[in-house]
Amino acid sequence: MKTVFKNTGLCLLCWAVLLGVCFGLLCAAASVPSESIKDNLVSSCSKLASEDPHGASLEGVYHSVRDNYADAVLLGVAANMDSDSVVRSALDTKYYDDGYGPAVGIMATLKGYEANNDYTRYWHGSLVFVRPLLALWDIDGIRAAGTAVIILLMLFDAVWLIRKKHTALCVILLASAVLVEFWFVFTTIEYMSVFIIMLAAVPLYVRFAENTRALVILSAGAGTLTAFFDFLTAETLTLLVPLTAAMFAAAGKGGRPDSKKALRTVILCLAAWGGCYLLTFAAKWAITSVVMGRNVSDVALAAAAERIGGTDDEISSPIVLLFAALGANISMLSPVSEKISLPGLILWPLLFGGICLFIRRLSTRKPNLPKAAALIIAAVPLLRFCVLMNHSYLHCFFTYRALMPTIMILLGMMYFRVGGGGENSIAKSKKHRR
Repeated sequence: MKTVFKNTGLCLLCWAVLLGVCFGLLCAAASVPSESIKDNLVSSCSKLASEDPHGASLEGVYHSVRDNYADAVLLGVAANMDSDSVVRSALDTKYYDDGYGPAVGIMATLKGYEANNDYTRYWHGSLVFVRPLLALWDIDGIRAAGTAVIILLMLFDAVWLIRKKHTALCVILLASAVLVEFWFVFTTIEYMSVFIIMLAAVPLYVRFAENTRALVILSAGAGTLTAFFDFLTAETLTLLVPLTAAMFAAAGKGGRPDSKKALRTVILCLAAWGGCYLLTFAAKWAITSVVMGRNVSDVALAAAAERIGGTDDEISSPIVLLFAALGANISMLSPVSEKISLPGLILWPLLFGGICLFIRRLSTRKPNLPKAAALIIAAVPLLRFCVLMNHSYLHCFFTYRALMPTIMILLGMMYFRVGGGGENSIAKSKKHRR
């Protein structure tokens, strides 16, 4: 019990420090003079307004959508920040849209129109970088900068993992990123945050792969940063991919796994990440309500309820919507033009299953991957689609990327193979053979 209290205290300390630093940076971003970003806001507005709000980057490929709408909203919030009232504008996030779209709303804001859309349910932490960068570049330049950061982080991870003799882990990590076609993340600023956090976290998780307390604290930090920077895209990537990498790094050393320790570590990391993720949202709503003198929690909770239990115009039954959410996200793994594709639901799993069987036949390793812990990680993205079924169905073109750790686990189960637990299991096995 003493250990639980200590770990909880350390997680809360990590959460408080990180959130304090992040909020300070957001206030600093809000202090950037509005006049210095005006020209690039105008340029961005022209480009975003001339494009389809949800246009495909690659014709006929549904999951290649460039979410110009989301980026227009983000820049609309940036335009409404006031350098004369940094704390208030960092909390009271809003934008203008009178029916012509948030891209046109940016120009209206610059002409003095008051914001008419509340968006306080998110922290919009990416503005920490976006608003200062608007002083240098427009939307295209900022997207290019984000692309460069992701590519550099991925290259760093690959080189670092190979140097640390985790070649199999490196191959599985990169192959899984390719299978979710990570390059479409480069099209939209709002897609980038979770990939940056995920890739930055991988070396840290691998470094402390056998230290449960360190992994739990890292998970608390990842949950805090995800809630601050992401706006509900593929949020679980920031925990599950680094945690899977840590599991594979331990498995790569050989020997039978301690399944009980692995299961306990996964559960504690999930709890730490989820607790700090929710606490970060709660803090935004509570602090904003106090500063603004009005309750913003009701609006935020109503939006959350819609994403969980709301129905779609096309599908009125929650049960049907649940299966549709799963089907749509699995379909997105294939280059299909429809939200739900029968060929995509059949052919991709068959091809991937064939690859898994091929790896299994080639692998000569003794089983050394903890089964229960691995299966939990693989199942979490599917559970996420079921819980946030409305959101997962409507926005499957980006939420499907949450399947990356599931793909990693399935590939890892074929290469590292699953096994029993710890030294005790080895002793029992020897005794049984006698």
